[in-house]
Amino acid sequence: MVPIRRWAATALLLLASASPALATPAPTLLKWLKLPGSLSSLYAANALGQASLNGQVGGSPEALLAQVRTSLAIQGYKERTANTVVGPWGFNLVLDPPENVTVDGTPAGKKAALVLQSTSLGPGKLNLNVRYEGL
Repeated sequence: MVPIRRWAATALLLLASASPALATPAPTLLKWLKLPGSLSSLYAANALGQASLNGQVGGSPEALLAQVRTSLAIQGYKERTANTVVGPWGFNLVLDPPENVTVDGTPAGKKAALVLQSTSLGPGKLNLNVRYEGL
């Protein structure tokens, strides 16, 4: 019996040392973001952690996009410019998290990305949705 216990203890140590750093749940990471407006937590079925932030903010799509780009760049996020689209209807913005941020629940073979989508609700009024997705 002693050899089995020794083997099990060794296996546990190897697993612990080989496992990646602890990941942070998406809802927690979303709360830490510095974004404009008063955004509320919202259930999002396809998002990591099934969580998103959502709310209405004022301004134009171009102005809001510039504001969130600047804020998130300061926080260490890197824009995937190929995914950025902006128009009078709103915008789509996808960013990679900072190197030290790991999102819990990211599927194997995928990387977590922060996705922001804004839709125009009327002149000077936008809806903003923010979530992490595995891409």
